[in-house]
Amino acid sequence: MTSRRDFLKAGAAAIGAASAGLSARAAQPTSPASGQPLIHVTDLFHPHGDPDDHFDLAVSYALALRGAFDLRGVVIDYPPDFRAGDPAVVAVAQLNRLAGLAVPVAIGTSLKLKGRRDALDGAPPQETAAVRFIHAQLRAAERPLALACVGNAADIAVAALREPELFKAKCAGVYLNSGSAHDNPAKPEQLEFNVKLDPAAYAAMFDLPCPLLWFPCWHTTEQRQSGADGSFYWLPHAEALGGLSAGLSNFFAYLFEKSADPKWLRAMKAMPPGDAWARIMKEKRGMWSTASQFAAAGLTVTLDGEIVPAREAGAAAVFRLRPVDVSCADDGRTAWKGAESPTGRLMLEVTNPARYPAAMTRAVGTLFKSFT
Repeated sequence: MTSRRDFLKAGAAAIGAASAGLSARAAQPTSPASGQPLIHVTDLFHPHGDPDDHFDLAVSYALALRGAFDLRGVVIDYPPDFRAGDPAVVAVAQLNRLAGLAVPVAIGTSLKLKGRRDALDGAPPQETAAVRFIHAQLRAAERPLALACVGNAADIAVAALREPELFKAKCAGVYLNSGSAHDNPAKPEQLEFNVKLDPAAYAAMFDLPCPLLWFPCWHTTEQRQSGADGSFYWLPHAEALGGLSAGLSNFFAYLFEKSADPKWLRAMKAMPPGDAWARIMKEKRGMWSTASQFAAAGLTVTLDGEIVPAREAGAAAVFRLRPVDVSCADDGRTAWKGAESPTGRLMLEVTNPARYPAAMTRAVGTLFKSFT
């Protein structure tokens, strides 16, 4: 059994390396297979629930193309009853084709946890397929694997509850995109969307036996503006999607048009119809999960929107990670404060909220041009 002291030492080492920009175990990536091993856990549906999930998936694939990620799998949430669409496995297949990869997909559980220690004992196999997939990828990884959670936390929570020693040994960190840094004074009872999906699963994230890197979606709950403690920013389509390849343009057009075209692969050979693409380019997108993916890759973004190794950015970084003491109640409400020494927990800090949206938009646009 690993002692608390040993765990904190291991967590401090891994998290310190993440905040500096590279895992202590990782060499500078030179090919897609040499980057940080990663599983992307997402609420990705077609027709979409929120298009930001497709943007997040494209960011993960672009980072894999740049050699920053070894993308080992995508776990897609089982859709809640209020969603119109089912898991967007086509979106993964489209990006696999564009990136020349063969990333597998697992579908998450439809069950809601009864409490933060509910490991879904006795659940049928179809409810734990994603859990078993996570375990298998952790065991197979030659070096510790990271998990990016941009949707429901239930599958990661159950995986950690069932195999805590495996997570201690083989999980480089969970990059959690959920919650709020500060309650909305006008609606103090309000919870962030991902938390509401399964509050017990969200609470369990703060009990993980591995490093946790927390990226609150909101600085203040449901206030759609950038702040020092939240990951949200507005991304104008014209600035991020201009000049894309025909294939990636069609990936986004298929999403936004809620297409039912069975030729979802062959359609990617040419640019989308001009009127549809012009309409898409006039829009903007709320984004929450970009910073976490850069951080998982050992990267950050400068105030001017350049993508650089986090260890080299210094005062130029538009976001960074800081150690915190954080706890989460069973109902999904967090309490946190900055820490002077490593705690095994890091939290997002936006250094310049005024420049953050433009910087992140430029960085995303740069990533998307990785697709040819």
